[in-house]
Amino acid sequence: LKAFAALGLRPVTEGRRPNLCAREVCARGPPTMTVDACADAAGCAQLNGARGAGARGAGRQRLAAQLAIALPELGWSVSETCIMPMLLKLNIPPAFLSLNWLCSPILGMMLHPVLGQLSDTYGRRPFVLLLGWASAIGLALLPVLQSMGSSPVALVAFFVVFGIVDTCHDLLLTPTRAAMNDMYSPEECERRSAIAGGVGKVVALICVVVLGGEKAFAATAAIIFLVTTVQLIAPHDRQGDARTIVAPLAPPMASEEGTPSGASPSDASPADAPGSRKFPAGFASVWVLSCAGWFAVCVLSFGSTSCWGERSGALPGTPEFEKGVKVASALFMGSTCIFMLSGGTLPFLVRLFGGHLNALLAALIAMTATMLSFAPQVPSWATGACIILLYPPSYQIVANVPFGWLEEQPSFSASQRGRLTG
Repeated sequence: LKAFAALGLRPVTEGRRPNLCAREVCARGPPTMTVDACADAAGCAQLNGARGAGARGAGRQRLAAQLAIALPELGWSVSETCIMPMLLKLNIPPAFLSLNWLCSPILGMMLHPVLGQLSDTYGRRPFVLLLGWASAIGLALLPVLQSMGSSPVALVAFFVVFGIVDTCHDLLLTPTRAAMNDMYSPEECERRSAIAGGVGKVVALICVVVLGGEKAFAATAAIIFLVTTVQLIAPHDRQGDARTIVAPLAPPMASEEGTPSGASPSDASPADAPGSRKFPAGFASVWVLSCAGWFAVCVLSFGSTSCWGERSGALPGTPEFEKGVKVASALFMGSTCIFMLSGGTLPFLVRLFGGHLNALLAALIAMTATMLSFAPQVPSWATGACIILLYPPSYQIVANVPFGWLEEQPSFSASQRGRLTG
Protein backbone atom coordinates (compact mmCIF):
# COMPACT_ATOMS: atom_id res chain seq x y z
CA LEU A 1 0.00 0.00 0.00
CA LYS A 2 2.92 2.33 0.68
CA ALA A 3 4.20 1.54 -2.81
CA PHE A 4 0.82 2.51 -4.30
CA ALA A 5 0.83 5.82 -2.44
CA ALA A 6 4.44 6.57 -3.40
CA LEU A 7 3.79 5.93 -7.10
CA GLY A 8 1.24 8.76 -7.39
CA LEU A 9 -1.96 7.02 -8.50
CA ARG A 10 -4.58 9.25 -10.13
CA PRO A 11 -7.55 8.84 -12.49
CA VAL A 12 -7.12 8.42 -16.24
CA THR A 13 -7.02 11.75 -18.10
CA GLU A 14 -7.66 12.48 -21.75
CA GLY A 15 -4.76 13.15 -24.11
CA ARG A 16 -2.36 10.78 -22.31
CA ARG A 17 -1.64 7.12 -22.62
CA PRO A 18 -0.80 6.12 -19.06
CA ASN A 19 0.28 2.76 -17.75
CA LEU A 20 -2.86 1.12 -16.33
CA CYS A 21 -3.00 -0.48 -12.93
CA ALA A 22 -6.16 -2.59 -12.72
CA ARG A 23 -7.32 -2.84 -9.16
CA GLU A 24 -10.04 -5.20 -8.01
CA VAL A 25 -11.93 -5.08 -4.75
CA CYS A 26 -13.68 -8.43 -4.42
CA ALA A 27 -15.54 -8.77 -7.74
CA ARG A 28 -16.57 -5.16 -8.17
CA GLY A 29 -13.95 -2.52 -7.62
CA PRO A 30 -13.78 1.20 -8.43
CA PRO A 31 -12.66 2.58 -11.81
CA THR A 32 -9.25 1.63 -13.15
CA MET A 33 -6.46 3.77 -11.72
CA THR A 34 -3.25 4.84 -13.42
CA VAL A 35 0.37 5.26 -12.52
CA ASP A 36 2.84 7.51 -14.26
CA ALA A 37 5.75 5.91 -16.04
CA CYS A 38 8.18 5.04 -13.29
CA ALA A 39 11.91 5.14 -13.76
CA ASP A 40 12.43 3.28 -10.53
CA ALA A 41 12.63 -0.40 -11.50
CA ALA A 42 12.37 -1.46 -7.87
CA GLY A 43 9.19 0.57 -7.45
CA CYS A 44 7.62 -0.99 -10.56
CA ALA A 45 8.53 -4.47 -9.38
CA GLN A 46 7.02 -3.73 -5.98
CA LEU A 47 3.83 -2.46 -7.62
CA ASN A 48 3.53 -5.51 -9.87
CA GLY A 49 4.21 -7.86 -6.98
CA ALA A 50 1.56 -6.24 -4.80
CA ARG A 51 -0.94 -6.33 -7.66
CA GLY A 52 -0.28 -10.02 -8.36
CA ALA A 53 -0.50 -10.97 -4.70
CA GLY A 54 -3.84 -9.15 -4.39
CA ALA A 55 -5.26 -10.92 -7.44
CA ARG A 56 -4.12 -14.31 -6.17
CA GLY A 57 -5.61 -13.62 -2.74
CA ALA A 58 -8.90 -12.54 -4.31
CA GLY A 59 -9.01 -15.69 -6.44
CA ARG A 60 -8.38 -17.96 -3.47
CA GLN A 61 -11.01 -16.21 -1.41
CA ARG A 62 -13.63 -16.53 -4.16
CA LEU A 63 -12.85 -20.23 -4.56
CA ALA A 64 -13.07 -20.82 -0.81
CA ALA A 65 -16.36 -18.90 -0.55
CA GLN A 66 -18.00 -20.82 -3.41
CA LEU A 67 -16.94 -24.14 -1.90
CA ALA A 68 -18.15 -23.09 1.56
CA ILE A 69 -21.62 -22.11 0.33
CA ALA A 70 -22.14 -25.78 -0.63
CA LEU A 71 -21.50 -27.00 2.94
CA PRO A 72 -25.02 -26.46 4.35
CA GLU A 73 -26.61 -28.23 1.38
CA LEU A 74 -24.22 -31.18 1.70
CA GLY A 75 -25.26 -31.72 5.32
CA TRP A 76 -28.94 -31.00 4.78
CA SER A 77 -29.31 -33.33 1.80
CA VAL A 78 -27.80 -36.40 3.44
CA SER A 79 -29.77 -35.75 6.64
CA GLU A 80 -33.07 -35.11 4.88
CA THR A 81 -33.02 -38.45 3.07
CA CYS A 82 -31.51 -40.70 5.74
CA ILE A 83 -32.30 -39.49 9.25
CA MET A 84 -36.00 -40.31 9.38
CA PRO A 85 -35.52 -43.89 8.08
CA MET A 86 -32.73 -44.35 10.65
CA LEU A 87 -35.02 -43.14 13.45
CA LEU A 88 -37.82 -45.45 12.32
CA LYS A 89 -35.41 -48.40 12.51
CA LEU A 90 -34.75 -47.51 16.16
CA ASN A 91 -38.50 -48.00 16.91
CA ILE A 92 -38.91 -44.47 18.27
CA PRO A 93 -42.58 -43.61 18.96
CA PRO A 94 -44.03 -41.44 16.18
CA ALA A 95 -44.85 -38.66 18.66
CA PHE A 96 -41.12 -38.18 19.35
CA LEU A 97 -39.81 -38.45 15.80
CA SER A 98 -39.78 -34.71 15.20
CA LEU A 99 -38.04 -33.83 18.47
CA ASN A 100 -34.62 -34.19 16.87
CA TRP A 101 -35.46 -31.32 14.50
CA LEU A 102 -36.34 -28.86 17.29
CA CYS A 103 -32.77 -28.15 18.43
CA SER A 104 -31.69 -26.32 15.29
CA PRO A 105 -34.58 -23.84 14.90
CA ILE A 106 -34.70 -23.02 18.61
CA LEU A 107 -30.97 -22.40 18.87
CA GLY A 108 -30.84 -20.81 15.43
CA MET A 109 -33.36 -18.11 16.34
CA MET A 110 -30.93 -16.93 19.01
CA LEU A 111 -27.55 -17.75 17.46
CA HIS A 112 -27.91 -16.71 13.80
CA PRO A 113 -27.92 -12.92 14.44
CA VAL A 114 -25.19 -13.23 17.09
CA LEU A 115 -23.01 -15.33 14.79
CA GLY A 116 -23.59 -12.89 11.94
CA GLN A 117 -22.60 -9.94 14.12
CA LEU A 118 -19.43 -11.73 15.23
CA SER A 119 -18.56 -12.54 11.62
CA ASP A 120 -18.93 -8.84 10.79
CA THR A 121 -16.27 -8.14 13.41
CA TYR A 122 -13.88 -11.09 13.21
CA GLY A 123 -14.39 -12.29 9.64
CA ARG A 124 -16.33 -15.20 8.16
CA ARG A 125 -13.64 -17.89 7.99
CA PRO A 126 -13.22 -18.75 11.72
CA PHE A 127 -16.90 -19.63 12.00
CA VAL A 128 -16.94 -21.60 8.74
CA LEU A 129 -14.01 -23.67 10.02
CA LEU A 130 -15.53 -24.27 13.46
CA LEU A 131 -19.00 -25.24 12.20
CA GLY A 132 -17.74 -27.24 9.22
CA TRP A 133 -15.39 -29.42 11.24
CA ALA A 134 -18.04 -29.93 13.96
CA SER A 135 -20.53 -31.01 11.27
CA ALA A 136 -18.08 -33.51 9.78
CA ILE A 137 -17.32 -35.11 13.15
CA GLY A 138 -21.00 -35.32 14.08
CA LEU A 139 -22.06 -36.90 10.78
CA ALA A 140 -19.34 -39.54 11.15
CA LEU A 141 -20.62 -40.38 14.66
CA LEU A 142 -24.30 -40.84 13.72
CA PRO A 143 -23.98 -44.32 12.11
CA VAL A 144 -21.92 -45.47 15.10
CA LEU A 145 -24.59 -44.34 17.54
CA GLN A 146 -27.35 -45.91 15.45
CA SER A 147 -25.54 -49.26 15.52
CA MET A 148 -25.66 -49.21 19.33
CA GLY A 149 -29.36 -50.06 19.21
CA SER A 150 -32.38 -48.48 20.88
CA SER A 151 -31.11 -48.29 24.45
CA PRO A 152 -31.99 -45.05 26.27
CA VAL A 153 -28.36 -43.93 26.40
CA ALA A 154 -27.85 -44.53 22.66
CA LEU A 155 -31.07 -42.71 21.77
CA VAL A 156 -30.21 -39.68 23.89
CA ALA A 157 -26.71 -39.57 22.42
CA PHE A 158 -28.11 -39.86 18.89
CA PHE A 159 -30.58 -37.03 19.48
CA VAL A 160 -27.93 -34.76 21.03
CA VAL A 161 -25.33 -35.37 18.32
CA PHE A 162 -27.81 -34.90 15.49
CA GLY A 163 -29.17 -31.74 17.13
CA ILE A 164 -25.65 -30.29 17.18
CA VAL A 165 -24.96 -31.40 13.61
CA ASP A 166 -28.21 -29.94 12.25
CA THR A 167 -27.58 -26.69 14.12
CA CYS A 168 -24.11 -26.49 12.55
CA HIS A 169 -25.57 -26.94 9.07
CA ASP A 170 -28.09 -24.16 9.67
CA LEU A 171 -25.59 -21.76 11.24
CA LEU A 172 -23.17 -22.30 8.35
CA LEU A 173 -25.62 -20.50 6.10
CA THR A 174 -24.98 -17.13 7.77
CA PRO A 175 -21.17 -16.74 7.39
CA THR A 176 -21.02 -18.54 4.03
CA ARG A 177 -23.78 -16.46 2.46
CA ALA A 178 -22.41 -13.22 3.92
CA ALA A 179 -18.98 -14.12 2.52
CA MET A 180 -20.48 -14.55 -0.96
CA ASN A 181 -22.26 -11.19 -0.73
CA ASP A 182 -18.98 -9.62 0.37
CA MET A 183 -17.48 -10.46 -3.02
CA TYR A 184 -20.28 -10.46 -5.61
CA SER A 185 -23.15 -8.26 -6.68
CA PRO A 186 -26.57 -9.38 -5.38
CA GLU A 187 -27.67 -10.91 -8.70
CA GLU A 188 -24.36 -12.68 -9.31
CA CYS A 189 -24.31 -13.90 -5.72
CA GLU A 190 -27.81 -15.37 -6.08
CA ARG A 191 -26.77 -17.26 -9.19
CA ARG A 192 -23.43 -18.54 -7.89
CA SER A 193 -24.82 -19.51 -4.48
CA ALA A 194 -27.70 -21.41 -6.07
CA ILE A 195 -25.37 -23.33 -8.40
CA ALA A 196 -22.90 -24.14 -5.60
CA GLY A 197 -25.75 -25.32 -3.39
CA GLY A 198 -27.01 -27.49 -6.25
CA VAL A 199 -23.60 -29.10 -6.61
CA GLY A 200 -23.57 -29.86 -2.88
CA LYS A 201 -27.03 -31.40 -3.11
CA VAL A 202 -26.03 -33.56 -6.10
CA VAL A 203 -22.90 -34.85 -4.36
CA ALA A 204 -24.81 -35.73 -1.16
CA LEU A 205 -27.63 -37.49 -3.03
CA ILE A 206 -25.13 -39.49 -5.10
CA CYS A 207 -23.65 -40.72 -1.82
CA VAL A 208 -27.13 -41.68 -0.57
CA VAL A 209 -28.25 -43.48 -3.73
CA VAL A 210 -24.97 -45.30 -4.35
CA LEU A 211 -23.79 -46.05 -0.80
CA GLY A 212 -26.95 -46.17 1.31
CA GLY A 213 -27.69 -44.44 4.61
CA GLU A 214 -24.86 -45.35 6.99
CA LYS A 215 -22.04 -45.22 4.42
CA ALA A 216 -23.50 -42.02 2.95
CA PHE A 217 -23.04 -40.27 6.29
CA ALA A 218 -19.39 -41.30 6.47
CA ALA A 219 -18.69 -40.25 2.86
CA THR A 220 -20.43 -36.89 3.27
CA ALA A 221 -18.57 -36.27 6.53
CA ALA A 222 -15.26 -36.80 4.73
CA ILE A 223 -16.27 -34.39 1.92
CA ILE A 224 -17.39 -31.72 4.39
CA PHE A 225 -14.12 -32.07 6.31
CA LEU A 226 -12.07 -31.61 3.12
CA VAL A 227 -14.12 -28.64 1.87
CA THR A 228 -13.86 -26.99 5.29
CA THR A 229 -10.10 -27.52 5.41
CA VAL A 230 -9.75 -25.93 1.97
CA GLN A 231 -10.94 -22.66 3.58
CA LEU A 232 -7.44 -22.32 5.00
CA ILE A 233 -6.12 -21.42 1.53
CA ALA A 234 -7.99 -18.10 1.60
CA PRO A 235 -6.51 -15.01 3.28
CA HIS A 236 -8.06 -14.34 6.68
CA ASP A 237 -10.81 -11.71 6.44
CA ARG A 238 -10.72 -10.44 10.01
CA GLN A 239 -12.32 -7.24 11.30
CA GLY A 240 -14.10 -5.95 8.25
CA ASP A 241 -11.54 -7.03 5.65
CA ALA A 242 -14.10 -9.57 4.39
CA ARG A 243 -15.41 -6.96 2.01
CA THR A 244 -12.04 -5.99 0.54
CA ILE A 245 -9.30 -8.26 -0.71
CA VAL A 246 -7.14 -5.25 -1.58
CA ALA A 247 -7.50 -2.03 0.38
CA PRO A 248 -8.37 1.19 -1.48
CA LEU A 249 -5.47 2.66 -3.42
CA ALA A 250 -6.46 6.27 -3.10
CA PRO A 251 -9.12 7.00 -0.49
CA PRO A 252 -11.36 10.01 -1.07
CA MET A 253 -10.01 13.31 0.16
CA ALA A 254 -11.55 14.08 3.52
CA SER A 255 -12.47 17.47 4.82
CA GLU A 256 -11.78 18.62 8.31
CA GLU A 257 -15.21 17.43 9.39
CA GLY A 258 -14.39 13.90 8.24
CA THR A 259 -16.72 13.76 5.25
CA PRO A 260 -15.49 13.04 1.70
CA SER A 261 -14.46 16.04 -0.37
CA GLY A 262 -17.45 17.53 -2.17
CA ALA A 263 -19.99 15.94 0.17
CA SER A 264 -21.83 17.48 3.04
CA PRO A 265 -22.27 15.75 6.40
CA SER A 266 -25.98 15.38 5.64
CA ASP A 267 -25.17 13.18 2.62
CA ALA A 268 -24.02 10.32 4.83
CA SER A 269 -26.64 7.61 5.20
CA PRO A 270 -27.51 6.67 8.79
CA ALA A 271 -27.69 3.02 7.70
CA ASP A 272 -23.99 3.10 6.83
CA ALA A 273 -22.90 4.16 10.28
CA PRO A 274 -20.91 1.38 11.97
CA GLY A 275 -23.13 1.47 15.04
CA SER A 276 -26.43 1.47 13.15
CA ARG A 277 -28.73 -1.46 13.90
CA LYS A 278 -31.71 -0.48 11.75
CA PHE A 279 -33.61 -2.91 9.55
CA PRO A 280 -34.39 -2.04 5.91
CA ALA A 281 -38.01 -1.20 5.13
CA GLY A 282 -40.02 -4.34 4.41
CA PHE A 283 -37.62 -6.58 6.34
CA ALA A 284 -40.41 -8.06 8.49
CA SER A 285 -42.49 -9.07 5.45
CA VAL A 286 -39.57 -10.84 3.80
CA TRP A 287 -38.68 -12.48 7.12
CA VAL A 288 -42.21 -13.93 7.47
CA LEU A 289 -42.23 -15.22 3.87
CA SER A 290 -38.77 -16.71 4.34
CA CYS A 291 -39.85 -18.39 7.58
CA ALA A 292 -42.89 -19.92 5.86
CA GLY A 293 -40.68 -21.07 2.99
CA TRP A 294 -38.21 -22.83 5.27
CA PHE A 295 -41.11 -24.42 7.14
CA ALA A 296 -42.28 -25.95 3.87
CA VAL A 297 -38.74 -26.97 2.91
CA CYS A 298 -38.28 -28.80 6.23
CA VAL A 299 -41.62 -30.61 5.98
CA LEU A 300 -40.89 -31.78 2.43
CA SER A 301 -37.23 -32.55 2.91
CA PHE A 302 -37.38 -34.43 6.17
CA GLY A 303 -40.64 -36.30 5.62
CA SER A 304 -40.71 -37.15 1.94
CA THR A 305 -38.51 -40.26 1.90
CA SER A 306 -40.10 -41.97 4.87
CA CYS A 307 -43.63 -41.04 3.72
CA TRP A 308 -42.89 -42.47 0.28
CA GLY A 309 -41.54 -45.65 1.88
CA GLU A 310 -44.79 -46.06 3.84
CA ARG A 311 -47.15 -45.35 0.90
CA SER A 312 -47.31 -49.04 0.01
CA GLY A 313 -47.98 -50.04 3.62
CA ALA A 314 -44.43 -51.32 4.20
CA LEU A 315 -43.09 -51.36 7.75
CA PRO A 316 -39.85 -49.52 8.64
CA GLY A 317 -36.80 -51.73 8.36
CA THR A 318 -38.34 -54.10 5.81
CA PRO A 319 -36.89 -54.50 2.28
CA GLU A 320 -40.05 -52.96 0.79
CA PHE A 321 -39.66 -49.87 2.98
CA GLU A 322 -35.98 -49.51 2.07
CA LYS A 323 -36.90 -49.82 -1.59
CA GLY A 324 -39.44 -47.00 -1.21
CA VAL A 325 -36.85 -44.81 0.51
CA LYS A 326 -34.42 -45.40 -2.36
CA VAL A 327 -37.12 -44.56 -4.93
CA ALA A 328 -37.83 -41.25 -3.15
CA SER A 329 -34.08 -40.53 -2.92
CA ALA A 330 -33.78 -41.25 -6.65
CA LEU A 331 -36.63 -38.79 -7.34
CA PHE A 332 -34.79 -36.10 -5.39
CA MET A 333 -31.66 -37.06 -7.27
CA GLY A 334 -33.51 -36.65 -10.56
CA SER A 335 -34.80 -33.27 -9.43
CA THR A 336 -31.25 -31.97 -9.06
CA CYS A 337 -31.12 -31.25 -12.82
CA ILE A 338 -34.04 -28.84 -12.37
CA PHE A 339 -32.43 -27.64 -9.14
CA MET A 340 -29.20 -26.71 -10.97
CA LEU A 341 -31.06 -25.19 -13.93
CA SER A 342 -33.26 -23.04 -11.71
CA GLY A 343 -30.16 -21.97 -9.77
CA GLY A 344 -28.39 -20.81 -12.90
CA THR A 345 -31.47 -18.89 -14.05
CA LEU A 346 -32.54 -17.60 -10.64
CA PRO A 347 -32.17 -13.87 -11.50
CA PHE A 348 -34.32 -14.49 -14.59
CA LEU A 349 -36.97 -16.27 -12.46
CA VAL A 350 -37.09 -13.33 -10.05
CA ARG A 351 -37.65 -10.92 -12.94
CA LEU A 352 -40.21 -13.29 -14.49
CA PHE A 353 -42.32 -13.23 -11.32
CA GLY A 354 -41.98 -9.46 -11.04
CA GLY A 355 -39.63 -9.11 -8.09
CA HIS A 356 -38.35 -10.82 -4.98
CA LEU A 357 -41.61 -10.77 -2.98
CA ASN A 358 -43.68 -12.18 -5.84
CA ALA A 359 -41.10 -14.90 -6.39
CA LEU A 360 -41.30 -15.90 -2.71
CA LEU A 361 -45.11 -16.05 -2.87
CA ALA A 362 -44.99 -18.22 -6.00
CA ALA A 363 -42.53 -20.55 -4.27
CA LEU A 364 -44.85 -20.93 -1.27
CA ILE A 365 -47.78 -21.81 -3.54
CA ALA A 366 -45.69 -24.42 -5.38
CA MET A 367 -44.49 -25.98 -2.11
CA THR A 368 -48.03 -26.12 -0.75
CA ALA A 369 -49.11 -28.00 -3.88
CA THR A 370 -46.19 -30.42 -3.44
CA MET A 371 -47.14 -31.12 0.19
CA LEU A 372 -50.77 -31.73 -0.77
CA SER A 373 -49.64 -34.19 -3.44
CA PHE A 374 -48.62 -36.64 -0.67
CA ALA A 375 -52.29 -37.22 0.19
CA PRO A 376 -53.28 -40.89 -0.26
CA GLN A 377 -55.79 -39.97 -2.96
CA VAL A 378 -53.10 -38.48 -5.23
CA PRO A 379 -51.37 -40.97 -7.58
CA SER A 380 -47.65 -41.54 -7.14
CA TRP A 381 -46.79 -40.15 -10.57
CA ALA A 382 -48.33 -36.78 -9.66
CA THR A 383 -46.38 -36.67 -6.40
CA GLY A 384 -43.19 -37.53 -8.27
CA ALA A 385 -43.88 -34.79 -10.82
CA CYS A 386 -44.28 -32.22 -8.04
CA ILE A 387 -41.00 -33.34 -6.42
CA ILE A 388 -39.11 -33.09 -9.70
CA LEU A 389 -40.68 -29.98 -11.28
CA LEU A 390 -42.12 -27.75 -8.54
CA TYR A 391 -39.95 -28.35 -5.50
CA PRO A 392 -36.43 -27.52 -6.89
CA PRO A 393 -37.09 -23.97 -8.17
CA SER A 394 -39.17 -23.22 -5.06
CA TYR A 395 -36.31 -24.38 -2.85
CA GLN A 396 -33.82 -22.20 -4.73
CA ILE A 397 -36.05 -19.16 -4.39
CA VAL A 398 -36.57 -19.63 -0.66
CA ALA A 399 -32.88 -20.29 -0.02
CA ASN A 400 -31.48 -17.36 -2.02
CA VAL A 401 -34.01 -14.65 -2.92
CA PRO A 402 -34.39 -13.11 0.59
CA PHE A 403 -30.66 -12.35 0.69
CA GLY A 404 -30.78 -10.82 -2.78
CA TRP A 405 -33.68 -8.63 -1.68
CA LEU A 406 -31.73 -7.56 1.41
CA GLU A 407 -28.65 -6.50 -0.55
CA GLU A 408 -30.65 -4.33 -2.96
CA GLN A 409 -32.42 -2.22 -0.33
CA PRO A 410 -31.33 1.45 -0.33
CA SER A 411 -31.07 1.52 3.47
CA PHE A 412 -29.04 -1.71 3.67
CA SER A 413 -25.76 -1.32 5.57
CA ALA A 414 -22.86 -3.51 4.46
CA SER A 415 -21.34 -3.13 7.93
CA GLN A 416 -24.34 -5.08 9.28
CA ARG A 417 -24.38 -7.73 6.53
CA GLY A 418 -23.67 -10.72 8.78
CA ARG A 419 -26.24 -9.74 11.43
CA LEU A 420 -29.01 -9.03 8.92
CA THR A 421 -28.23 -12.22 7.00
CA GLY A 422 -28.48 -14.18 10.25
